Amino acid sequence: MKWILLVAGLALLAGIWFVGFSGPPETTSLSLAPASSGSRPSAPQDRSGWLTYHGSFALDGVAGSSVPDAPEKLWTYKAGNRVEVTPVGADGRVYFTSAKGGLHAVDLKGAEVWKITIAQDAFTTPVLLVDGMLLVGSGKGVLHAYEAATGKEKWTYDAGGSVQGTPNRIDLPGGKKGIMAISQSDGAIHAIDFDTGKGAWKGPPGERCDGSAGVGGGLIVMGSCAAALHVYSTEKGEKVRDVPLGKDNEVAGGVAMSGSIAFAGTRSGKLACVDVAAGKVLWTNGDGQGEAFQTPAVGDRIVLFGADDGKLFGLQRETGKQVWAFDTGNRPLSPVIAGERAVVTSGGSLFVLDLATGKKLWSTSLSDDATSPAVIAGMILVGGDDGTVTAYGRK
Repeated sequence: MKWILLVAGLALLAGIWFVGFSGPPETTSLSLAPASSGSRPSAPQDRSGWLTYHGSFALDGVAGSSVPDAPEKLWTYKAGNRVEVTPVGADGRVYFTSAKGGLHAVDLKGAEVWKITIAQDAFTTPVLLVDGMLLVGSGKGVLHAYEAATGKEKWTYDAGGSVQGTPNRIDLPGGKKGIMAISQSDGAIHAIDFDTGKGAWKGPPGERCDGSAGVGGGLIVMGSCAAALHVYSTEKGEKVRDVPLGKDNEVAGGVAMSGSIAFAGTRSGKLACVDVAAGKVLWTNGDGQGEAFQTPAVGDRIVLFGADDGKLFGLQRETGKQVWAFDTGNRPLSPVIAGERAVVTSGGSLFVLDLATGKKLWSTSLSDDATSPAVIAGMILVGGDDGTVTAYGRK
């Protein structure tokens, strides 16, 4: 598919390509009721850090801390090469990759702790941080595991082909800790023993997958070129079902999970809310124009998603009805919910919005291209094509 080729090289929802602009929000006054039976509340998630490019293993984009209404620049770290994928972090450290095979660790003041470079290869996936380990895939289809404290490599796993989306944490049969990765070309899921790096199970080939799988409720959920969500059981290591989303609703971005409720944007600009345990589409919002291939953020009352028409939408979680729309002027990347604030990058700019109304509270210009934001310990961190990672927060 020609459209897939346009996104195959991106770390989705953490992607790039912007032109700076700040436009006024469009607002609609609606009552935001808490989620109820139609859209179940989130299962408990680890909010102590930013463990994937979009927060928790559920990829729900919800931070464990709030951010200031008008953040100040705290520090900038120069990586030496482009930073194209959102940083992760926990326990006083921040980790990220740079072009030409760099992997970096800095402290919360931006001081370098360690850095490594892999020879004759480059990292192509977002970084996963779990239990003191960093997991990241390379262009040659190799998943690397590094000790977060030292950068020392512990093991490698050959997926046999390109890995595009983020690795993620799963539970293997028998209660062992595992890591999953997706073969981009055929959509096959590889389940890997966390401690040894040995393969535990592999799903059957399916459709090409350019996005990332969310994990929740004992399920792995991924989208593909088949215009469907594919649901796997982590306990049994097998596919449970496919949930069709309809014509022109291919999914090339990340799937955000809240328990067994999945949220995914599509090629036609729609956002789908799906009960994957029941195999039922709960609602679909069609307000977006153009592709919606970034990962949505899923709060208790409101869901955020962006489309290529430049707008970031705030939707009622229960019904999918639009609450507000903010025109970013370019392609908004995977948004973040931090307390009562929404954080998003678009067009080389970083925005902080009021979550309830979509009103812009603050913005600043970044580099020409930037990653989607991470929120770690009350700081917003963004990587740029100028080879930097910059932190914003309260001095």
